[in-house]
Amino acid sequence: MSKFEDGSYGSLTGIALIGKVLAGRCQMHYTKAAVGNGTIPEGLTPKTMTGPAGYVMDAQIAAVSNPVDGECQVTVRIKSESVESGFYLTNIVLFAEDPDDGEVPYTYLCLENEPEWIRPASSVVGKLATFDLIAAVGDVDTVTAVIDPEAIATIGEVEQAILEHNNDPAAHGGLSSIEERSLTIPKTGWDIGASEAPAGVYYVDIPLDSVTEALIPIVNVQPKQLATAKKCGLYPVCRTLSGGIRLYAEKAPESEITATVVLMKEPEN
Repeated sequence: MSKFEDGSYGSLTGIALIGKVLAGRCQMHYTKAAVGNGTIPEGLTPKTMTGPAGYVMDAQIAAVSNPVDGECQVTVRIKSESVESGFYLTNIVLFAEDPDDGEVPYTYLCLENEPEWIRPASSVVGKLATFDLIAAVGDVDTVTAVIDPEAIATIGEVEQAILEHNNDPAAHGGLSSIEERSLTIPKTGWDIGASEAPAGVYYVDIPLDSVTEALIPIVNVQPKQLATAKKCGLYPVCRTLSGGIRLYAEKAPESEITATVVLMKEPEN
């Protein structure tokens, strides 16, 4: 077990940078994020690390927000298609631009106690890993960042694309909807070993009256539940069973997820 609790730590160089920003010498500007698979060496702490332990690769900075005063939330993403060999991610370092020292570590996210498996590009099941780093900014008013143009679309963009798709009469190739139902995705009852799924993928069967294998399901997670669905790696692929529906995920969700399921059928002709 790691000597340090999992979570975000402000780097000493980051704390010094806040003082320079407040003194008017520069702006707060995040430049990149890097990830590693190692452990913090003896004699060092998350605050004194100058980079990720066991550097593996750079990650995408996808978004920056300000959830509460004095803190900045930086969303970092890793796509499997960019990963040559799978690895257990144990740390992420956020870097910022210092007027004197150049690029310096600003925040160190430690995940040594519960590392995250990052699948390689060769994996049958792809994966998008998303992490939110909490960076203390004190009284700094403005924060900017280098946002990777290859980062995946925002939730708002995805929802808009889904809406436009669903309103397109030619989008579903003649499928017709027979009903829409409320769906509660449980946090218990998940298992692995579904014959149709790759090894290691979790699944859960949810009973639904009058459902048959001939129906085609489309599951939509409620917006307020997207973070929970994303954290457990809920797959967009699902299937109907006789009397129920089967969903797949990287792991069981930490809490129940509220969703709806639209049941479609193919035209008889």
